Amino acid sequence: MKLNAVVTISLVLAVLAVPTALAQFAITADSSSNPASTRTVSGHRIVQYKDGPVPVDLSIRVIAAYIPNGTGGYDEIVGTGTAQGTFTIPNVPSGFYLLRLGRQFLWTKNTKINADYYQDFRSTAALPVNDTTLTFGLANLNAWQDTDIFEISGRSPAFALFPGVAGETAFTGTFPYTTYLNDTTQGEKPYFLQLVTQPAGGYAFTAAARYYAPRNFVQIDGTDTSVIGVLKTLNQNQAFRANINGADLAAQALAANPGAVLVDTGLALDAYPGSFARGQVVSTPDLVAYDLGTGMPPLTVNMDMGDLFYGNPFPSSWPLFMVYQYSAQTSYLAPGAWNSISLQTIAYGYTTALPSPTNPIQPLVGTVTRPSIEGSYFFANQTGIGLTPTLRWSPPKVGTADAYAVFVYQLLNNAGNTEYSQIASFRTQSTSITIPPGLLSAGPSTGQGYVFKIQTTYRPAVDFAAKPYVAGPINASADVISGVMQP
Repeated sequence: MKLNAVVTISLVLAVLAVPTALAQFAITADSSSNPASTRTVSGHRIVQYKDGPVPVDLSIRVIAAYIPNGTGGYDEIVGTGTAQGTFTIPNVPSGFYLLRLGRQFLWTKNTKINADYYQDFRSTAALPVNDTTLTFGLANLNAWQDTDIFEISGRSPAFALFPGVAGETAFTGTFPYTTYLNDTTQGEKPYFLQLVTQPAGGYAFTAAARYYAPRNFVQIDGTDTSVIGVLKTLNQNQAFRANINGADLAAQALAANPGAVLVDTGLALDAYPGSFARGQVVSTPDLVAYDLGTGMPPLTVNMDMGDLFYGNPFPSSWPLFMVYQYSAQTSYLAPGAWNSISLQTIAYGYTTALPSPTNPIQPLVGTVTRPSIEGSYFFANQTGIGLTPTLRWSPPKVGTADAYAVFVYQLLNNAGNTEYSQIASFRTQSTSITIPPGLLSAGPSTGQGYVFKIQTTYRPAVDFAAKPYVAGPINASADVISGVMQP
């Protein structure tokens, strides 16, 4: 299962997912009893990789605190950052404020900020820059069906799917490779898995039945790497209960927007290569899967489809977890453009609590309710929202939100084509956020607009007030997305 994927099941830490994708920072509660009315806010932002910490260069990012001024706006206090990943902001009044670290914002009252985040792979992992390929010559393939899956995954961020040929009993051919390069000399251990079609309830699920794990596998950017060997047959003696509330999952995905269209309904049982204490922070191999971007019919019924049987080649120390990702798209047209673009929203979750006959796969958390912007209907196109609009919402009716994220996208008209980019993200445990000055622009009368996404976040195993961007063994989110907004 690829991390932060669009057409495959993914983690949105991000992103969460997410995740995308998504910058992360965590806060640590201030234990100081200093009665002074102002303080110096300080902290650090370090990426904790598997092979050690790597600081983020904060000297090139805007560092600031936005203090509510009592009139619906903010007073800005500018801070400084260093290349060693540290920052300070002087003279910040006691109480809540909006912390800015570049394009990421956090509503907090803390003085000491731990902005670290985690990636469970080596810091030197790299994507290919030049044309890179894999050439397969693997015997003992289970006779290929068009609904089978052949993937590479394992103890690295690499994840890729490869197409087979119907009826073939060997996996052969040369394929482009665009995900992270593997290197077994760096402690990575890639697995090539064939997930064989296993029908259940009228749907074509797949389950692990063959695998190959090369001992020496080093990929070099711009070259071809051969994968020659014999796939081992797995004894499919383990069961996964396909008890799925697909209609309930689809309902949360479609709640993103009245114009949202369901485009993908992905499910998987995965194995995690190591401790799952911080959740999924690396791509993971699938043992059971439905529709990893393979174009299967949407799974939108509540049904107990019985047991699916799979084999597991991974160490017993690799914990199993279940993940769902139901994706929708909403179409947008920048002011003055005539070609639209679609933005994706997701109802997503994973947990180590696996389904059973009495415990179906169902949404762990739902979307926010009653979202609005400047008191107006969130899902309709609006003009005159101003440069510092306030977004409000109510908690979800399904599950419990530990916190919320707000993402701001800018739409642009480029010669009639709609383009978009994410310009900011916010994290808060409140049910409202006011956009600070300097992010939105009135711009010309045509050609520019904004879209806001509000995301619920559910992480019951994490102290979200102290660590809002650290994942845990249970994690879920659900999105709503606005109409086109113009200042």
